[in-house]
Amino acid sequence: MIVTEEWEYPETETDPESEDDEDATYDDEAEAVKVYRQMWVVTDIEASGLIHRSRVGRTDDDLSDDPETHDPEADAAAEAEAEERREERRRVIAYNKAWASAETVRREWLAGFVARKTAPKVAEALICEAVVTGHHSLSKAMDHRHPMLFTLLGIDVPTGYYGAGPEECHKIATKASTPKAATMTTLAAVVVAWEATTGKHSWRNPTAWDARVLGALVGWGYQPSEVERILLGEEPQPSTEDDSDADAAEASDEASDSAA
Repeated sequence: MIVTEEWEYPETETDPESEDDEDATYDDEAEAVKVYRQMWVVTDIEASGLIHRSRVGRTDDDLSDDPETHDPEADAAAEAEAEERREERRRVIAYNKAWASAETVRREWLAGFVARKTAPKVAEALICEAVVTGHHSLSKAMDHRHPMLFTLLGIDVPTGYYGAGPEECHKIATKASTPKAATMTTLAAVVVAWEATTGKHSWRNPTAWDARVLGALVGWGYQPSEVERILLGEEPQPSTEDDSDADAAEASDEASDSAA
């Protein structure tokens, strides 16, 4: 219910036996008075169960020509758009889960890779590009003294914003006693620095550096998953799996969002 505010001029006396409103007259010299009127409104006609009077007694064929009724084409377009959003949501949920699984496998593979004694072929080109261009992933890792490199090497480091100190980093550097070992250690720092900046955002917004590093890893024996291939510019194949898991995950996510 809403209350409206109106100004009206009072009516003069009329014949009480008259039923014609046209007999009512108004005093031109009278002052307008403020009156308040109640008005009941329906904000959700479908939920109320009411039917607009223009639709009473009319068939679907009649209603299709009524501009006040729903436009079937517009309704279909709106539903198609809503379905596209739902499909995109299911895709995001599925690929986020796939990325989390792939991340575990990739980091296990990297743990073995960084333990190599010598660098693979053409590793020097990747190192050169990362160092000379000052890629932000390497700069960030250097600023924080390579925390993930220590993790993948299985070395315990002090916790804190900067992680390991210069002494711990110096030990890793000096452990490489040959040129080949030094090249491998530097390659490990570059690759792991990139790995530390990856996440679920990577498959949504892949960069040229993502393709460069992951492509190098693939050339050195890594087998990328479907979601990781997006970083290489490959279009993922349509999923043949049942959407029930994705629908359940979507419902769970929405419930969590609502609770938050």
